Amino acid sequence: MPPGKGASNSKADLEEELKAVVLADSFDELFQPLTLNKPRCLLPLCNVPMIEYTLEFLSSSGVHETIILCKSYSEKLQAYIKQSKWGKSGHSPMKIRIKVARTAESIGDALRDVDGDPGLRSDFILCTGMVVSNMNLSRLVAAHMANKRHDKDHIMTVLLQEASQTHRLHDKSDESVYLIDPSSNKLLSISSSPSLPRPKSISIQTSVLLSCPEVEMRADLVDTNVYVCSLQVLALFTENFDYQSMKRDFIHGILASDLLTSSIYAHVLSGSSALVSDDTNNYDRGADIGNFEIAMTAEAEFDFISHSGYAAGVIDTSAFDAISRDLIGRWAYPLCPDSSPADGPVYSYNRGCVYKAQFVFLGRESHVHRNVVLGPDSHVADYATLSEAVLGARCRVGENSVIRGSYMFDGAAVGKGSVIEQTIIGERVTVLDNVIVERGCIIGDDVTLGPNVRIPAFTQIARKRPQSTDRFSDDDMDSFSDEEGDSDSRQETRGFTASKDICSAAAGAATIEPFDAETLGLAGVGYVWSRTRKSGDDNEDDYHSTDMEEVKVRQLRTIGSSFADIELAEAELRDYASDGFSSDHEQATENISPMEVFQRELRLTIARAFEKDHSAEDAAFEISNVRLSYNGDQNDMRRIVIQEILGNINLDQLPTSAKSVLSRWGGVIQKCISSRVEQVNTIDIVERFCALDSAIDDDLRSRLFRQVVPLLYEFDIVEDLAVIAWYNKAVNKPSDQVSRELVQKIEVFVDWLNESDDEESNQDSSGDESTDDNSGTSE
Repeated sequence: MPPGKGASNSKADLEEELKAVVLADSFDELFQPLTLNKPRCLLPLCNVPMIEYTLEFLSSSGVHETIILCKSYSEKLQAYIKQSKWGKSGHSPMKIRIKVARTAESIGDALRDVDGDPGLRSDFILCTGMVVSNMNLSRLVAAHMANKRHDKDHIMTVLLQEASQTHRLHDKSDESVYLIDPSSNKLLSISSSPSLPRPKSISIQTSVLLSCPEVEMRADLVDTNVYVCSLQVLALFTENFDYQSMKRDFIHGILASDLLTSSIYAHVLSGSSALVSDDTNNYDRGADIGNFEIAMTAEAEFDFISHSGYAAGVIDTSAFDAISRDLIGRWAYPLCPDSSPADGPVYSYNRGCVYKAQFVFLGRESHVHRNVVLGPDSHVADYATLSEAVLGARCRVGENSVIRGSYMFDGAAVGKGSVIEQTIIGERVTVLDNVIVERGCIIGDDVTLGPNVRIPAFTQIARKRPQSTDRFSDDDMDSFSDEEGDSDSRQETRGFTASKDICSAAAGAATIEPFDAETLGLAGVGYVWSRTRKSGDDNEDDYHSTDMEEVKVRQLRTIGSSFADIELAEAELRDYASDGFSSDHEQATENISPMEVFQRELRLTIARAFEKDHSAEDAAFEISNVRLSYNGDQNDMRRIVIQEILGNINLDQLPTSAKSVLSRWGGVIQKCISSRVEQVNTIDIVERFCALDSAIDDDLRSRLFRQVVPLLYEFDIVEDLAVIAWYNKAVNKPSDQVSRELVQKIEVFVDWLNESDDEESNQDSSGDESTDDNSGTSE
């Protein structure tokens, strides 16, 4: 080869425009019935269509052209792209081309359709249309190309997110173990299986363990659904029709194959590094690399690209909930509701991560707590309560209703006295008065519920009845006739009580296709979808031994779910007990409540923070994640945190130990307090701990309390007014509710606080008088 030919090829590779392939279809049923009328990628995530996050992520990574592969609702997707900023000719940040794969039944089929596309002539980015990321991939793509020069068999780089198994982003339905060569981040093997039935072991080929001096085994990684691929990936899909999914079929198949020599590398976000060859220095040396940093080493064969960022795929409604919380909590900054990637309503950011669009009405007596998004023209009546919720445009919440951990799409309305717990409510849904919707429910568009009913947990309700009891994927849903029951489905109930129009519509439809009034209520409009049995399954034993495991796994992928919701066999429970899921066999075989699971996991998390000496900030972050993952109560979290921290004090070394522990971990308690009322409650918890904890000797109870309360004040965990308020309340409490001895022990401290307040008040008054005198003199 002539000397200059390799260099010209490198330059040609660099000049090739970066392209991406986006899989808009999911080929599963995990968002039904929300996907009856539109593709999953157009569902709103914090009131922004999910595909907007993906396109913005690709555009910011330097992608010039994106091919969107879709099967169903291609017309709706094309219409959306055309009216968005991506469809404006001459002004679009990135060229968009939609390719329809009508016959595709899986990811593998869709990729086989794009193989040979004349627009793809070099390596490209592959992802789903439901990816949320604040990364700039341009430098990682350059690193991928450089690795190809070092390893001629390199065909793919997988982007993984580090997340503990208790993290809310972790897929509870999947048990994946990655084996990685830490010296190069080459992916050696992957073992992926459903979490139920509980896998007792994994198989690792001896050749994998012998292939490198050190092998890193990791179960704390989450697939982000983002890959940098060579064209050979498409060719391999075309050659092997057994490749249907990406991780379990393709990646596992490539790594386990005795015939193929292809290699796959991994890049792990958060606290890890990817390795690239020295050829990286020849690529795009002056480009804007975002958060990537290149650490140059003269002796090393590889350079480290360190990066901490956020990337996650909305693979199910549990992930939908987790990623929504991350966006609202600003964990994926600058991706957050007040910095939307789409051209839409402008939100203002308020304390406690509350975001308000224009023309929002909040009743004077309404209560809006933390982590709430209020869409334009939304209306929250007096005495309504919202927490960790998203309201779309034109949503209505009636008096005395409670919305917790739930998502209401555009035009949804909730009547008076209703409670919605960890539920996704579709567009134009009407929940009438006194309806309780338990967690894990998914309510499709144009459904009416109530009045005076309770919807059981994990219920799916749609406006249309399925054509058969067979399972459908989200992408098969356009087979439903759009005209079926169309007149009823288009009726919108804006009020909070059943109107005559709805009742008459329901009555008229009942003669043809009666609604499920027993579950949905007398004015209910819609049908309960059953997913527990395939049509034609006559053998109950076969059904229970096969389909039930699938049903359990699917439930784990639903918003609001946990392992405590699954009826596990005794052997499975014993397996979870051995991993810390339960403390002993007797507890493991009982029906453990979600609250008990949350409390147990919270105590384990705090214990790990003590053991590994985490920073107070990191410990508070992990504790908050546990509460969000298990939908735990804020007051329970505060109580357990305080008890565990106080339990870490060495009573034989007072007061030194108390000061040391609270100076080290007081910040964690502080993160659990958001108001003066909660400060008073904090002292309540301390008093009950000192008075009742069995590990404290009677002669040390009052001494511990007398030491801890002033330290809480000294470290700015509670204010002086909170201490005074607690004392004034405690002296009037009966002796069975508070320890008189403990109250008396801080009487001197409270008197000192009162005197300090009086002195400050006198100084302020003197200052005011002096100011008035000076003003009079100047006049």
